[in-house]
Amino acid sequence: MPFHAFVDESIRRDRYLLCAVMVPCDRLHHVRTLSRSFCLPGQRRWHFNHEPEPRRRQILGAMARSAGVGVAIYEGRGTEVETRADCLVELVTDLVDAKASRLVIESRESQDHRDRHCIATVLRKASAQLPYVHLLPHTEPALWWPDAVAWAYGAGGAWKTLVMPLVRAVIDVDAPPEKRETRLPTVR
Repeated sequence: MPFHAFVDESIRRDRYLLCAVMVPCDRLHHVRTLSRSFCLPGQRRWHFNHEPEPRRRQILGAMARSAGVGVAIYEGRGTEVETRADCLVELVTDLVDAKASRLVIESRESQDHRDRHCIATVLRKASAQLPYVHLLPHTEPALWWPDAVAWAYGAGGAWKTLVMPLVRAVIDVDAPPEKRETRLPTVR
């Protein structure tokens, strides 16, 4: 089934997380509508880090009940620039293999040129195509999902437990390739 992948990151003291939320094309409207439904009057978007605990629980609970959406977490340790590139290489390779329809990455304006170079290199080596774009988060409500999931997964404890129904794969990019899980979650 065709799907779009929406990507954001979370940086923790000891690790870098790149979160990819895979949304079947027929669920895109639902995901965007659900995201917008949590905007308060006057908000053009919400950012999970700034939400109070009760709203965090409410948002994550609603997301976890959304059928068909799957998440893959790519994690590694090391410098941010190198680890992000390692995570992105694995993600793009997996998206090509899974025949993703589109990749949408939250823009980090100063980082976007590095991402484009990394993605182009992977696609050239694979002789593949994958439409992709960097967008500012207020322009694409589906980007709020990986923001929330990455935050909760990285926070651990009860927060991680809340999002685990969505998480289908965790890929440690520091693991040797033969021990690395590289399959994306089934998108249904």
